[in-house]
Amino acid sequence: MKVIYIPATARWCVHGQQGRTDCISYIKDRNKTSEGVLITGVNCSAEFADYEMKLNNDKFNIIEDANSRTCYHGYQSFDPKEKNLTPEHAHQIGVELVKKLYPEFQVLVCTHIDQSHIHNHFVINAVNMKGRKLEDRLANPIEGLYGLRDMSDKLALEHGLTIIEDAPKISRFGKGKYLYAMANKTWREQIIEKLDYLKERCYSFDELLETLAYDGYQIKPGKNIRIRPFGKQKFVTMKVLGEEYSEESLKEFFKQKRKHQGNFNFENYKLNDLDSEILKIYDTLAQMSKQSVLYSMKDLDSNNEYFKYYNSRYMEIRRYHQIVDTIKFLNDNNIYEYDNLETQLAKIKYEIKERELEYQELLSENETLQIRMPLCKLYLKYIEYYDSYLEQQEIVSSYIEPSNEVQIFLDLKKELNVDTIDEVKEIIASANKIKYETNKKYAYLTYLKNKASDLEKVRSISLENEKGFIKSVSISKGMIDESRSNDKNYCVRIPYSELYMYVPKQNIAWVSYDNRGIIYLIDDKEYILVNKYNEEQRRATGEEIEKIAQEEKQKINEYYKIK
Repeated sequence: MKVIYIPATARWCVHGQQGRTDCISYIKDRNKTSEGVLITGVNCSAEFADYEMKLNNDKFNIIEDANSRTCYHGYQSFDPKEKNLTPEHAHQIGVELVKKLYPEFQVLVCTHIDQSHIHNHFVINAVNMKGRKLEDRLANPIEGLYGLRDMSDKLALEHGLTIIEDAPKISRFGKGKYLYAMANKTWREQIIEKLDYLKERCYSFDELLETLAYDGYQIKPGKNIRIRPFGKQKFVTMKVLGEEYSEESLKEFFKQKRKHQGNFNFENYKLNDLDSEILKIYDTLAQMSKQSVLYSMKDLDSNNEYFKYYNSRYMEIRRYHQIVDTIKFLNDNNIYEYDNLETQLAKIKYEIKERELEYQELLSENETLQIRMPLCKLYLKYIEYYDSYLEQQEIVSSYIEPSNEVQIFLDLKKELNVDTIDEVKEIIASANKIKYETNKKYAYLTYLKNKASDLEKVRSISLENEKGFIKSVSISKGMIDESRSNDKNYCVRIPYSELYMYVPKQNIAWVSYDNRGIIYLIDDKEYILVNKYNEEQRRATGEEIEKIAQEEKQKINEYYKIK
């Protein structure tokens, strides 16, 4: 969904007869109104509006001194990207607007075309033709400032134009808090825009979440998945963004998309060493993956639905590309024999540690800058109100009460501690640059971890096929007791039990880098099992340890069945 912030509206009070004369003279500028064509008087003539307004006020004995409000200067600006909006159309909308809001007031409507955005100016007599003063309190739903905004939005929609989304009501209290509250409204649009972008490029819900993570979003799984971009304080439940962004709707969307997936690109690769046993294994896996897709498609019936198959096909294609990436990595790093694995793994793990430190430093800086980004966007949104306010100040010499929108801008200026728009653009540019660098480092770090995992998987083949180990026990990082581990050995808790054992680090393959691993044990070697106090409890062979884990798991399953 595209976020649009205009048409924008504003209004100021003008004091004294001279103030009204100056204001009318300014908005009637022939150079700005297409040689005076875009000028219309409502309940007064365009040529003698100032004189007729004075006559009306004299009729009701209204004193027009420097302290009295003689008229109001209104403003309505349109989006420069409105391709179908002509100056004449904008002028028509302006005339309709004042007729609906001020039917008994004298109003001069002028449309300016001297800037990139077409905008209307209104001079509204402070007293109507029955002697009643315009009630400009915010609480007045028609003549108040929000009445101007609401009617402008209504007419814009009727004329097929875009409007402000969720325009805030501004309080004069707690300025710092209200600015961030307003800024947070923009997160909804930012997240939706990101999801729409990824829906076009991803083929599964998991891929969408993964890509969000690569772009710096934090993902919180659960019954309802929640996400949070950099800078936002709270997580957002995806389904709150709209029904089409709920987990169920997105999964259904990708299900249909996979069904209609077009031609598949099976990326080509080569084997740099045709005698390499490792490359031969991965070449076989790649060819099997490719053939499984191509041959299975021959049996499809176009009249039937095969959603489970479409999902499997997508995952197989993705698997093929992952295998090809591994082959390329092995080629690029000249890893053709198992003996090279340990050296390459050590290099990658060392680089991962260094990159982690760089990433964490950038991450902190990035989060600080991203918090300010929504305020910068608000600044750019409201600067037009401020420019119009300054424009009005040039017309009259007396003090003009700033509108709510102008006050928002001034508060933003103070909060950001900036003086010019260039400074705000510099903040945005710096934030975007740091975000790019942060995401770039995160992506490369993820790449390194994936390659480390791939090498660990290759290493697992070595442990299974060459060294007489058996695939024994799967563990997670949480099962490592770091306080009792050392440079050579991990102290590992046997899954589902309270027993620990010491395992050489070289005998664990972290098939999911630093997260999930596999312990490889010699079948008939005896291992010492200890408790949490490092006291020996018993001894068991590699085969027996696997059985211990399975037996403890079975006990837990039976326990919960009874419960």
